[in-house]
Amino acid sequence: MLDVTIYLEVEEDWKYVAMVLDRIFLWIFTLACVFGTALIILQAPSLYDTTKPIDIKYSKIAKKKMMLMNMGPEED
Repeated sequence: MLDVTIYLEVEEDWKYVAMVLDRIFLWIFTLACVFGTALIILQAPSLYDTTKPIDIKYSKIAKKKMMLMNMGPEED
């Protein structure tokens, strides 16, 4: 009877350790996914590209729209 009780206590201890490790690895995985996604999105070249789009730069329609909005023609 004593061996069964000790065995059950050890089994419960290991279940608790497994649950704690499971939660730790869940947090590590979640943080890695969030930071990885943010890193990929923040490295997008379109976020830091300040050049004027070619269709706006050479379009006669866009220049006409700018003139109609009283902004005047844009300089190249």
